[in-house]
Amino acid sequence: MSDAHIVELETLRRQLEQLHELFAAVIDETRPTPDNPHVMPWPELLSKFNVLAGKYAILSHTVGKKHASLLKELAVVPQTRPNDIHEQNIMSVLLRTKLAPEIEKEEDDIWAQVEAEAQQDQRHELLAITAMGSFNSLRKAHAGRVQQLLAEALERKPVEPLAAPSEAAAEATDKPVSLEDILAFTSSGKLA
Repeated sequence: MSDAHIVELETLRRQLEQLHELFAAVIDETRPTPDNPHVMPWPELLSKFNVLAGKYAILSHTVGKKHASLLKELAVVPQTRPNDIHEQNIMSVLLRTKLAPEIEKEEDDIWAQVEAEAQQDQRHELLAITAMGSFNSLRKAHAGRVQQLLAEALERKPVEPLAAPSEAAAEATDKPVSLEDILAFTSSGKLA
């Protein structure tokens, strides 16, 4: 490995250590102590979180842009063996290549639920297409029946030219016609 790569890794390690120290400091400040039993005020906590999130985003962006090719070529191996069970658990999680069994089960459950919802959506889509087709065919049948009735009515009674409307008739046509009046007129019987 070249000296430039070593310097690059050392810089990255220092930045990670600084971020880790900042996280630890913020966590310590948020915990109530016997000296200071009060919890940190919400606005102050949010501002500290924003600082942490910003520094993390900057470091993440730096790692993604500058160090990605270098980190793909390296493997991380701990220098010392973990002493207690807590450290051993952390190391096993960090070095794990397979998901934890609980997470795998949850992931399988989520995929099964997604597939079931997709099948249900397909059934709903088929029902909607069938209903739309039925509606369109009924609408066409209705339009045809209306045209047929209109043609029959026109055949029975010749159309007379309209005379000039009187003032009373003009006032009557200016009034809006309600749906109830139209239905009452159409259900009153056959046109003669």
